[in-house]
Amino acid sequence: MHHYLITPSSYRYICTRIGLRKKSLITEDQYNRLLNMELSQIIRFIGESGYHEEVHTLSSQYSEISLIEHALTANLAATYRNILSIAPGALRELAELYFSRWDIENVMLIMRGCQFHIPDDRIEAVLIPAGVIEPSCFTHLLTLRTIQEIAENLPSWKHHSLISSKIASGYRRGLFAELENDLYLAYYQNLLFEARYGIRGGDVIVPHLKFEIDIFNIRNVFRLRAGSKVSDITPYMIQGGYLSSQDFQRLYQVTDREEFVRELGRAGILSILTEALRNLRCDESVCEADAADVVWRRWAAHKTPLYTVMLAVNGMLLHHLDGLSRRHPFSVLPLLSYLEHKRYEVMNLRAIARGKQFGVSPDFIRQHLVM
Repeated sequence: MHHYLITPSSYRYICTRIGLRKKSLITEDQYNRLLNMELSQIIRFIGESGYHEEVHTLSSQYSEISLIEHALTANLAATYRNILSIAPGALRELAELYFSRWDIENVMLIMRGCQFHIPDDRIEAVLIPAGVIEPSCFTHLLTLRTIQEIAENLPSWKHHSLISSKIASGYRRGLFAELENDLYLAYYQNLLFEARYGIRGGDVIVPHLKFEIDIFNIRNVFRLRAGSKVSDITPYMIQGGYLSSQDFQRLYQVTDREEFVRELGRAGILSILTEALRNLRCDESVCEADAADVVWRRWAAHKTPLYTVMLAVNGMLLHHLDGLSRRHPFSVLPLLSYLEHKRYEVMNLRAIARGKQFGVSPDFIRQHLVM
């Protein structure tokens, strides 16, 4: 079955452009060198690489860590818009739908920052301008003083009515967790429908979306156990993955270690976490028993999974997308793969720069990179 969104000849032009850009992505060897550089050397490195224009333009306004943060953010936004500008019709539409999840993350970050009085520059430093909302809009939202004002200033956002109705009565404990969950439920429901029925060739991304939904639900189950006393978690589970909401409900109720390990294995979750732990520790000898011990300790203590383990799982998602893109070279997947690599590159560079700023060891920083 062909998944052409455009003609092969036109797509070869796009793939060539993406291929040339992908060659400029930072390699693992370069990351290893960056981990041993001083902050000034890191600035020089990115200023001589694909971030040259942004570093040169912004160097008169910012210095050191602020220069790095703003240059990376500006470059990421420009990269997304440049790549999507050469993608015609359905290809661009599907990519924009896929990356609109970063609008959700950015809006939630800004709302939390507003509610809890986090300095604007700290929020701005972690925004990922990879969705369809313009960076200038986020800059404006950061100037607002209430979450209601933030919602009012997003009238054209597809989730405007959802967010407005949810916060109409003001902030209360648990509001942001509920709102974020509702936004992702709507996002995946819409994306799956469009991929299957709305956009020609969109079904090629469904296997990756199903895997992505399972990972999201795994994370959500742990979060609910750590911070909630709900008995029925099925309303919080996203439908459409390989695992059903009943699978996660069964796991959620487990309190015995052996039964917990059996449920993880039966659902295929244990194998995912084992591979993630191997990648994190760079140790192929890590077995399912090791992963079970790590995860069970967190589960029994009502804690979320280790952040570094979830980063390693994100790395697996990225490699899964790479594999699919190689099998379907004339689909939207190579474009999604490149832009996801670019996003993680920016996140990695941010992590290295911040680590260096606070004198964190290279080994600790490395655990927080996705490669």
